[in-house]
Amino acid sequence: MAQHLAYRAPVRGFLASVGLEPEIVVEFQFNPDKISDKRSISYATLNAPGLLMPVRQYTSGGDRTLSFTVNVDGRPIADPSAEPMRIERDDQGGIGPELTKYRAFVYPSTDRWQDAATAQDGFTSLYATGEPLFTAPPVCAFGWGDRVIDCVVTEVSISEQAFTPDLRPLRAEIQVTLVEITPYNADPQGG
Repeated sequence: MAQHLAYRAPVRGFLASVGLEPEIVVEFQFNPDKISDKRSISYATLNAPGLLMPVRQYTSGGDRTLSFTVNVDGRPIADPSAEPMRIERDDQGGIGPELTKYRAFVYPSTDRWQDAATAQDGFTSLYATGEPLFTAPPVCAFGWGDRVIDCVVTEVSISEQAFTPDLRPLRAEIQVTLVEITPYNADPQGG
């Protein structure tokens, strides 16, 4: 007798700001196909007369860097209930508000980050009022299955791929690079 697996909604990866109100939460509409996890360490080279080869002395650990690509697709579908994950859209159906969430991780922290989606100059106009520019971008948590990693986003690269008739983005490929924060790191916010 065949066993039938119960339908289970897939677990979604996410990025969430830590200590910022309103919180930035990005649940991936489509999970990345792969995640690169890279760590480096440093060794000093010690040369001494008469040695056949130099000696290596461990000097320090390096960053653990994670990188991945996610896709956001805001094209209309016939059955909205079949959409893999709800994403934020503007009043014309563009995915600008969803892309703003990703961009907010690499701009100075502000409680007005959502306003960048409708501002003509994006994030730049948010700081014209004298809001501190030297506030670090938010720390975040990267969730992937049962792993949650405290990190900072060091790079976001967005390629917009399809547009509405008034040129609002409908699809995008987003490359994200994160660096893990260890429990004994100094506060990356500078505090």
